Amino acid sequence: MRRKSISLILIASMILSLAGCGATGNAPTEPEEQIELVEPVNAEVSFEEAAIRDMYDANVYAATVLPVVREYAPEYAFEFGAFGAFEGEAVKKGQQLVSANTESIDEQIKAKKEYIASMKEDYEKAVEKTQKSVAEYRRQENNAKWAVEQYDLVAEPEQIAATDGSGTMVDNPAYPAWKAAHDRFEGDYRIAKHAADTLELQMDQRTEIYELDRKHQEYLLKILQRNRRNAMVTAEADGEIVSLIEFDDYFNGYLTADEPVVAVADMSQMILKCDYVNNNRIKNAQEVYALIDGKKYKVDYQAISSDEYARQSANGQKVYSTFLFADEDLQNVEVGDYAVIVVITKRYEQVLSIPKGSIRKDEMGSYVYRYEDGKSVRANIQTGFSDGTYTEILSGLSEGDKVLYAGAAKPNADTTYTLKKGEFHTEFSNKAQLTYSTDMDINNPVENGTTYFGEYKVTMFQHVNKGDVIATVRVEPDQIALTRNETRLQRLTERLDQYREDNKDDADEEYFIEAVKNYEDQIKEVKDAIAKQKKDFATTQIVAPKEGVILGMQNRENESIVRKNDTIVVLADEGTCYVEVEDTNQMLQYGNIVSVGYKDAEGNDKKIECKVATMAKIGLSQGLQRNDKKILLPAEYVEEILQGYLAGDWWDRYRFTVEGSVRTMDNVVVVPRSAVYDNGGKTYVYVKDKNGNVKTQFFVSGGFNDSYYWVVEGLTEGMEICSK
Repeated sequence: MRRKSISLILIASMILSLAGCGATGNAPTEPEEQIELVEPVNAEVSFEEAAIRDMYDANVYAATVLPVVREYAPEYAFEFGAFGAFEGEAVKKGQQLVSANTESIDEQIKAKKEYIASMKEDYEKAVEKTQKSVAEYRRQENNAKWAVEQYDLVAEPEQIAATDGSGTMVDNPAYPAWKAAHDRFEGDYRIAKHAADTLELQMDQRTEIYELDRKHQEYLLKILQRNRRNAMVTAEADGEIVSLIEFDDYFNGYLTADEPVVAVADMSQMILKCDYVNNNRIKNAQEVYALIDGKKYKVDYQAISSDEYARQSANGQKVYSTFLFADEDLQNVEVGDYAVIVVITKRYEQVLSIPKGSIRKDEMGSYVYRYEDGKSVRANIQTGFSDGTYTEILSGLSEGDKVLYAGAAKPNADTTYTLKKGEFHTEFSNKAQLTYSTDMDINNPVENGTTYFGEYKVTMFQHVNKGDVIATVRVEPDQIALTRNETRLQRLTERLDQYREDNKDDADEEYFIEAVKNYEDQIKEVKDAIAKQKKDFATTQIVAPKEGVILGMQNRENESIVRKNDTIVVLADEGTCYVEVEDTNQMLQYGNIVSVGYKDAEGNDKKIECKVATMAKIGLSQGLQRNDKKILLPAEYVEEILQGYLAGDWWDRYRFTVEGSVRTMDNVVVVPRSAVYDNGGKTYVYVKDKNGNVKTQFFVSGGFNDSYYWVVEGLTEGMEICSK
């Protein structure tokens, strides 16, 4: 039974709509409510024909061609010393990438060696002293033993025969004297032997303890020496530096074990990285490929486990997916190239479809109203795939059937554009500042007296050689402290002389030797202090410790006080010079060529081509990621750039410009943005065939800029499209 209701909203929309091409309209949208017709409406109707078109279930991921990157971390924690190479520089296998500040561990090694030497000295002294005592006791033992043996040779019997010839035994009057002498020497022998044996036993015990302690201390020394040898990071393969850890004001000077500090890229091996792609999406895909400059490349997806995904996410790290090139022909592919990963879950080629918004449902299933001979006729349909805007029709309609649809858009068939291949890119432009690979503070070295600043002998960004005067100073001597040390030196010298005089007869005794050494050590310490004071008091200049360029200066007035270790200037290494530019959206990739704009000494605008020397976040772990990018300046232009810097307003840090065409995709079909309908992230154009018929066509978009979309699939060069 036909229902007797009709929507006033639909009537109004139909009156405002025009059939076919020739009028403009809005992009396809779904109606806000289900509308039912029971009979033709006596007004112009809005419809869209069922058409044969290609449909896609596809996802596109912006990707980057990256080198294979190896990140290096210290095996042991150590105090940072210096980098061995910097961003954009090539390194060789075995080259030192990071070295330690070994001052602290060198002091520990020195102290440990001195302690071991002191142990040995104490032990050897004890051995020497004991050996002397043992030798003396052994001498006494041998003498006593010889005496005993001699007395044994002339031993007197305790009794002898009586002299009366009676044969009676009587006490030997010589026996007591012999016995007393024999016993005395035998006692001396036993005492000396016991003393010598005891000392030797004690020495054996001390030797065992010493050997154990020595071995333990030598083991600790070996650990320190091993840590010093390992207090570095060394390249295990050739490559280029693409990132270094950044130190901020809160950095405590120590590198943590197993935390990456430097990234080295193997430029001969290339991979692709993009935002995370779910494993299941890849498994269910009909085709997965990379598109670079209009060419398709086979790729292999590198899955990560759910545990690894959870670990990276838990650490606040953005998760990326990696693809390997399966193609061998990569001669036109370069590091830094822009790419897209295309995941085609399903292609629905040449299928009949209608706007999703024209489909209605009731208890009988899905249906539409077909417009035929001025009447609306219900048509039950069977649907298939839907891309959100258009739905595949499996049965119930034929190509060309007019389906009533209030939201039908109307292209301008009189204004058309023929699709062509070209280049698509995004423009990057931002201000930048000058920076160097490394710098050092040149500080006031004067410890004694009061230092007063004179004047600077250099200017900002001036080149200096080792030994060049940076600034003049004046040091007001601390005469009280100097006099105190001189008086102490005099008294120590007098005491030593007096001690030697008072104990000249004991010059060979151990206590005398140790006391003299103690006096001599104190005297040397005071002499060194006096020499340092006089050297400090004579200081009039601060000089450059090495070649470089002045990167920072303090605002100091003449005769202002400069404390010990106060910074005078910052000296930068001229070997590697960059401009640093903020790149929050990570548009710049390592290896991209950009132009750097600057002014020369005469104020003329100049531009040079430079290489991006910092890897984007997508290629690095969290600890090495940063927003800023370093652009490596060619060495032959650095002097001219510095001269321009000197001539300009050096208070303006951001006086450089970095510009370039990035995310470039060449040899692809480009579509004027004005001709594209975007509905929920799905992109469509109106294609006009050779017979003048117009139909909506979905295309897989790779991206867009202010002027164009570019096409991954769905449109081909030479197609004619209508304007909106």
